[in-house]
Parts: sequence; C-alpha cells; structure tokens
Amino acid sequence: MTVKRQRMDRTRPGEWEPFVARRPGSWWLEIAMLVAFGVCTWLSAFHSPLIDLDIWLRDFSDANRPPWFDTLLVYTNKLGQGGILSAVALGVAAILAYRKHTVRPMIAFLVMYGMAGLVLVLKLAFPRIYPHWPRPDPGPYADASQALLFVPDRSELGSLGDSAVGAYPSGHVVNAFVWYGLLMLLVGALLKTWQRRLLLIAPVVIVFFSTTYLGFHWLTDSLAGLFIGVIIVRLMYRIPWATVRLPLWLEPERRYR
Repeated sequence: MTVKRQRMDRTRPGEWEPFVARRPGSWWLEIAMLVAFGVCTWLSAFHSPLIDLDIWLRDFSDANRPPWFDTLLVYTNKLGQGGILSAVALGVAAILAYRKHTVRPMIAFLVMYGMAGLVLVLKLAFPRIYPHWPRPDPGPYADASQALLFVPDRSELGSLGDSAVGAYPSGHVVNAFVWYGLLMLLVGALLKTWQRRLLLIAPVVIVFFSTTYLGFHWLTDSLAGLFIGVIIVRLMYRIPWATVRLPLWLEPERRYR
C-alpha cells in the first residue's frame, strides 16, 4: 500500500489531515530569514552597494530584454498574482471542506490570507518607489538617491499617488511562497514527490526572476519577499491544522463524537 493511500485511509469521514512532508523543528531558519530581512531593509535605506546593484540590474535588464522574452515573462509573472492564486486556493479549500465535512481547510485559507495580507502593512511601513518610476515609458527612471526606502515625497508622485510607493517587499514573491505552500498543504498527499517539489520551487524561481528582470521590483524588493515568504510558509507548516481546538459553533459535530 502506498504512503498516499495509507494517509488517505487513516483519515476518517468528517476529518481532514493536511499534508506536511516534514514539520519544522528548529526556529533557526525563521530567525535567519528575519535577520536577513532586517539587514536587507537597512541596506536599502541608504546609498549602499546593494542600491547600486539594484540600479545596475534594472538598467542592464532594460537594455537586454528582447520583445518576445518580455512578453513571455509578463505572462509567467502571473504565477505570483495574488488574486488568481487566492481564488484557486479558496476553491480547493471549499471543496475539501465540503467533502470532508469540516471547516478546517477554510480556516487554513483564512489564516494564510491574513498572513499574505501582512505584506501590505510592510509596504506601508517601508515606502519605496518602483524601478520604472516615474512613468510613462521611457525613462529616465529613478536614480540611486530616489530608490531608497522612505525617500519618496508624496508631492512629487504625480497622478500615481501612493500607488507609486508600494515596491518593498515584493508581493508577488510572497504570494508564490504562501499560496503554493497552502495548495501543498491542501492537496500535497495526492501528488508525487517530484510534483510537490515542482509546485513549491518552480513558481518561486520564475516569479522572483521575472518580477526583477521586468523591472516590476528592485532586486532587494524580491529578496525581502523571499525572506518573508520563507517565514510565513514555515509558520504555516508548524500549525497543527487538523487538531487545533476550534469553537463548538465552528464544529458542532464534536458534540456527537
């Protein structure tokens, strides 16, 4: 009997067992990612070598992006589109909740939706203009002195307003971690090992590359999104979704067990 079959067989009707290949043990990786986010944020707040790398990479990408590759990357970047991914995750969670007669998959979705929403708080806390500000194309675009955190003067943003200062961290990169990680939690038991690895790794790599290469975000924005994404996914896999105690009004069937 396969591992997948054993996992499915020991889940009784009315119960849901999320898939976690290996539950995190030590907190060292989360601590390291938090420190890395702090260092990245600090180095993005003044004219450091990392800012020079941001500017160089944006200009190099703009000068070496054939039209066909630009079009391809625009479409692949949608792998990190939060609206699409959250809708898919909601649909999968709702189907599982209906078939397993439990609200727990929906609770997992709502918690992760809230965690993904934290990136909006970070964007407000660390205002930064996007690489191709000011639009419309073509440039000249933001220089090193304008690319720093906390620098933008709202009076200089023109018609774009506050929408021009939401670059840090990259929401697309965070989404690639959060939503594919949640899909793994929901349906990972139905996939083979190579499929699970592909689902977790490929979208993150593709979105990280495309969002940076297209100039949608600075390199440091994408790095910050990576650090935050790792932390959120690790927290997601630490939560005992199948056994955490819920109020009776969410699980009235517990009265009859």
